[in-house]
Amino acid sequence: MKRAVFAVAILGLGFGRLSVVTAQNPAAAGQPAPAPRPGPAGTDQRFSGVAGFTIDYPKRDWSLLPSVGSALVVFIHKSREALVAVERIKLPVALAPNDIIDETAKYEMEDWRSRRPYATGLAPQVFPYFDSKAIIIDLTQPGGLGPEHVRLYTIFRGTDKYRVICTTTLPTFAKYKDTIHRMALSLYPTAVE
Repeated sequence: MKRAVFAVAILGLGFGRLSVVTAQNPAAAGQPAPAPRPGPAGTDQRFSGVAGFTIDYPKRDWSLLPSVGSALVVFIHKSREALVAVERIKLPVALAPNDIIDETAKYEMEDWRSRRPYATGLAPQVFPYFDSKAIIIDLTQPGGLGPEHVRLYTIFRGTDKYRVICTTTLPTFAKYKDTIHRMALSLYPTAVE
């Protein structure tokens, strides 16, 4: 097992330095490179696992849980009123920024609706994200503690689609909205395929 992990790490380091001219590597295509990513805010810490991404989360009042179900990592507030989960899905073909349009958002909404058939009020929107675009979908769904507000962020990078799923109890969404938004937008893919 150690050898397999070591081999993957060596390959990742080696291939991580190669320049490939694609839509996901604008600097190699003659476009300006995105600005370097700043460090986490003073009240945050950065999760950096082997899952191909980093994400910042508050040092205080939030706990890190190991992977649960399809989520690679889950953060939960000590009050149990809010949680943030990160999933990664492999795509057969990489999406360029101009491929992420309203139709892509509708497809993502329908995919989520099939996973959560009792969800209501699904409202998707496309927005700029670093050198690409991302999708936000707000919805309401039934939960174990009553109705929940879910804000789903879908971020594309190469053949990876990341979903940052932010769930709060319905009455507390406004209380956690800024924190979960900051967490979701801090997700930064570290491996592009």
